[in-house]
Amino acid sequence: MNSTTNSTHQPVTTASCHQEHQHWQHIIHQQAEEIRQLRALLLDVMNHYNSRSLRHDAVDYFEDLSHLQAKLDQLNRNLICTGTDCPPIRQTLSCSDTHFGLSATIERHTTAFMHEFTRVKDGCLQFLSGMMSLNML
Repeated sequence: MNSTTNSTHQPVTTASCHQEHQHWQHIIHQQAEEIRQLRALLLDVMNHYNSRSLRHDAVDYFEDLSHLQAKLDQLNRNLICTGTDCPPIRQTLSCSDTHFGLSATIERHTTAFMHEFTRVKDGCLQFLSGMMSLNML
């Protein structure tokens, strides 16, 4: 019992700390870029088509993606950044900061976010694919 307790409290090396942090930073950056691209496509749909059902679906997906973007921003701010105005990717990091000890928390929250994003993205892509099959995009 002591050996596991001691191993969980051993300090994380600077290299592994930076690697973990950069891994989650990269995932968050990727998700933000995908959301940005999908929102741009949906804005295009909303600007070009006046069909009530098309606009309604596009608006719903756009709102869902906006909500996810807000969650992603909060996740980045709370678990990745060290300040409220943190840039999306920080080049210099200090592993003495408490944010770097949150790998399990970051993983749990990011995984939950990714499941929710996948669900919304799949529906959105199905909607956009339907529009493409009708030669509307």
